[in-house]
Amino acid sequence: MARPHLNVTKALPVDASDLSALWIEWALCSGMSHDLAARAGNVARITEALERPVTTVLLARLDHRPVGFAVVNNRNHGLLDPAGLAIDELYVIPEGRRQGVAAGLLGAVATMAESEGHDLVFANVAATDKLSNRYLARLGFATTITRRVVPTAVLRRKLSGADTASQEILLGKRRTLRARSRGAVGSAAPARAISLRRTAI
Repeated sequence: MARPHLNVTKALPVDASDLSALWIEWALCSGMSHDLAARAGNVARITEALERPVTTVLLARLDHRPVGFAVVNNRNHGLLDPAGLAIDELYVIPEGRRQGVAAGLLGAVATMAESEGHDLVFANVAATDKLSNRYLARLGFATTITRRVVPTAVLRRKLSGADTASQEILLGKRRTLRARSRGAVGSAAPARAISLRRTAI
């Protein structure tokens, strides 16, 4: 049986519908709810994302069927480090795995990096995604940093000390309740002892 033909190209706005379906499937595998994934990855938003100048999306097809994608962004790491290519999302549908799709996508990323003069390729992978981490490690990707994410509103609240103040209030209430509880237990103990003696009699 002939091996399916793999073709990796840069995704264009006309590919937005195919890419939307793949992105939603990737989001579901990442734990996102179906409703949220469908809203976030609708065709209009995908089309808008494809028009960003610093973002490139590579779309893989097996015998003309869309089976995977890679989202690549130019990124600087640090003040003096040269820019590199960051793979922010990489996904292959289950039916397309073990057929060289991921390797084809990464090969296209390497070609991009070489043509643009980048010495480094980064990959952002969830720490819990053991399969992807093992695969990338075999290809020479090393762990260099720990990426932490915080919503802007949460960061602002933490910096303002609002959380610290509310935590102190909560701790104070808990201490008061524990003290009252201990007092109530101490006063109720004799009554329980009497009651037990009466029951025994």
